[in-house]
Amino acid sequence: MEYNSLNTSWHAIEAAEAAKKLCSDLEKGLDSAEAEKRLLQFGENKITSKKGFNAIKIFFGQFKSFLVLLLIAAAAISFFIGEGLDAGVILAIIILNAMLGFRQEFKAEKAMQALQKLAVPKAIVVRNGKEQAVDSTKIVPGDLIVLREGDRVPADARIIESINLKTNEAILSGESNPAEKQTQKIFETAGIADRKNMLFLSTTIVYGRGKAVATATAMQTEFGKISAALQAIKKEETPLTKNINDFGKKLAIAIVAICIIIFFLGFFAGNNARLMFFTSVSLAVAAVPEGLPAVVTITLALGMKAMAGRNALIRKMSAVETLGSTSVICSDKTGTLTKNELNVEKIFCNNSFFEATGTGFEAEGKILFEKKHVELEKQPELELLLEAAVLCNNAALSENNAVGDPTEIALLALAKKACIEKKSLEKEFVFLGEIPFDSERKRMSSVFESGKGRIVFCKGSVESLLEKSSKIFLEGKEKPLSKKDFQDLMEKNDLLARSGYRVLGLAFNSLSKRSHSLAFESPGKDGTNSIESELVFLGMAAMIDSPREEAREAVQLCQKAGIEVKMITGDHLLTAIAIAKELGIMGQGGTAISGAELEKMSEKELEEKILQISVFARVNPEHKLLIVKALQKKGLTVAMTGDGINDAPALKKADIGIAMGLTGTEASKEASDMVVLDDNFATIVSAVKEGRRIFSNIQNFVKYLLAANTAEVLLILFAIVLEFFFGNRGWPLPLVPVQLLFINLITDGLPAIALGNEPAAKDLMLEKPRKKSQGILHNTISFILVSGIIGAVFTLVSFRIGLMQNIETAQTMAFATIIIFETIIAFNCRGTKNIFQINPFGNKSLVLAAIVSIAALAAIITIPAAGIFLGVKSISAAEWAIAIALALPAMIIPFLEKPLQGKFFRNSNAKSI
Repeated sequence: MEYNSLNTSWHAIEAAEAAKKLCSDLEKGLDSAEAEKRLLQFGENKITSKKGFNAIKIFFGQFKSFLVLLLIAAAAISFFIGEGLDAGVILAIIILNAMLGFRQEFKAEKAMQALQKLAVPKAIVVRNGKEQAVDSTKIVPGDLIVLREGDRVPADARIIESINLKTNEAILSGESNPAEKQTQKIFETAGIADRKNMLFLSTTIVYGRGKAVATATAMQTEFGKISAALQAIKKEETPLTKNINDFGKKLAIAIVAICIIIFFLGFFAGNNARLMFFTSVSLAVAAVPEGLPAVVTITLALGMKAMAGRNALIRKMSAVETLGSTSVICSDKTGTLTKNELNVEKIFCNNSFFEATGTGFEAEGKILFEKKHVELEKQPELELLLEAAVLCNNAALSENNAVGDPTEIALLALAKKACIEKKSLEKEFVFLGEIPFDSERKRMSSVFESGKGRIVFCKGSVESLLEKSSKIFLEGKEKPLSKKDFQDLMEKNDLLARSGYRVLGLAFNSLSKRSHSLAFESPGKDGTNSIESELVFLGMAAMIDSPREEAREAVQLCQKAGIEVKMITGDHLLTAIAIAKELGIMGQGGTAISGAELEKMSEKELEEKILQISVFARVNPEHKLLIVKALQKKGLTVAMTGDGINDAPALKKADIGIAMGLTGTEASKEASDMVVLDDNFATIVSAVKEGRRIFSNIQNFVKYLLAANTAEVLLILFAIVLEFFFGNRGWPLPLVPVQLLFINLITDGLPAIALGNEPAAKDLMLEKPRKKSQGILHNTISFILVSGIIGAVFTLVSFRIGLMQNIETAQTMAFATIIIFETIIAFNCRGTKNIFQINPFGNKSLVLAAIVSIAALAAIITIPAAGIFLGVKSISAAEWAIAIALALPAMIIPFLEKPLQGKFFRNSNAKSI
């Protein structure tokens, strides 16, 4: 019988029906012939990937940027006009940037390879009625799989037998707590995290044993679907890449237009056509900010280094800048916003609520009643509850180490706060046996021998214990458990659950002599039932994964900075809401939805409601991707955190994919832009702040480079215009091509790099995130134009004064004036404040760069050999004074450009470049 029922909701049908649909025998499994037939039909159980990437293609892809193409053209032109040194420098910059970009992209493309590394090499299946080990790639739908503790699941499968079976599904759900498994069918709309009767490819068996029938293999598995989604996602360009490309295109158009104008004006003014051609071309080369890619690369690299020192490892250089534009952070809960350490905060016993202080697994803290320290000798009900919590427990807790289930560790930490130690109790209570926890009974029992006889301690869900309890321990005595008591206790349980707590009930019972020889390992036998019957209910312990203190502060900082934080978790909705409210993520007007509710929404509905939703709980892998897409359609720059394989598609699609360094899978790290080494949300916010600083600095040095280059272009343009209208009246070119190239490649470079190292402004995180449409030149055009005009005019004045001596003196004075002028305006590019409002030594790198630039200028003018190379000569002290004085107006540029910015440039700068 041919099997083709791939689309069945396996979790929603009984195990026997699932086996029937799969045409599989629950005892004998498949026969070898049928397995071979299905292998041909469905193919090998492998996660396939797209075709291998081409290293050469990746390398040449680094030259797609328009600005890079413009630089290549500038290098070619420089070589053509005989400036081989300049051409070599430009090409070296281009190749260096290409190599850095290639290295990052090549590394990022390993994401799919990391997915394939998780394939299972061998698996145990039942074929022809016998267990046998087969290559996991040969498993087919319908195979009967045998699983034991430590095994990795080789395919998606419907559980048909579960003996205390627990799996680690963090690789899919992101939640570290073991998932308890069962065999009963589950409602059809259950999300992946709620499908207790299913096993999933590449998850791990951490407890118990069981059997399951394979329902999907290879790309049809949940893991395979994630892999396919990851391959289908095309990573969009970062805002920085878009800005630089747009900037390069518009700059090229402007340069070409100006150079054509200069050529024809100079030619019609009577200059030699060849001279004007070389002058125009030299000016074009000078106008291109050759140092921009190099300075951007250096600034981003320094940013990467700074972030690494704060536990944020940046994998893709462009991500440094993109972080600064982040407008929404989608963060996982467990381990990122919380400590991933359960902490008992409330205890209910003897009809009273007690509170426990302290955090996580630390034993430091107290147990309080009505805000007063509890004395156990006066609270025998609480003491017995704590003893039950310690003895019915398989975990171990010491000062330096915690081993075992997080729930049990939390109970040990609670008891330590009351000075109750497991080692001390084990001297009084001798362990006899245990009935392990299972998902059907929802409880665990441990039997001990003590001086008072044999006793059983139980812990589990409150409801399961109350159903087996006939008494309650109140005021130091065992009293009958009435229906009203039962109802009141269930209401208390529900109250705690709605507050986000994980609630455990605790009970005990004294055993009769005829129960002494029970087989504790046989949960279903009559003797076992008698152990877990007629229990005395002690009370309940309510625990929670405590939020990180620094996460609260980080969320507040995000809110001040206009960055929205959304919690996306695989945990329960009530728990997620409670944590979100405590952290301040979910305030008034915020809503929370589950993955099941999200699934019912259309993409349009989600897009309309996405901004109001603060918490997404019980999400599936595809849900996270939908959330990222909906936010991006709103024009937001999205940072998405994750640690499981399920997060990889969303990490790749997000503007900033952030993987967890401690708990993250290799696939999530390879798909990410950044890895948080300490899994801390506060580290992410710190990286966002650094990203803002980096973009601000990039904007500052771009403003500086363009202001300087504009001054040089306008200087030549004004001189040629004057020559055109006042021919033969002493207006030759104030700077020759080699001087222009020297200024642009040498003196502009050092201050620009120094501006990239500017410390963060104190109010940096009080600004709103910049929009994606906000370019590099936002609110800078007026500064650039005013700087260009003033620099050109006063340099022309210096040049004209020098012409009273000779052309060499005039060009030398113009050369000195414009270099000093550009050095001064560098200080005016340190953020939004003017040169008189800042600490001149606040950026020591810029001070050093200014000293080096002025020293180089003085050396070139005073050293004859250097002067001959650049066409300058020594000038007198008076001429030096004139050159310096005519450069000083650079200090008042901010006062002149501010009114223009508000009047003429308010709207024109908001978009595009």
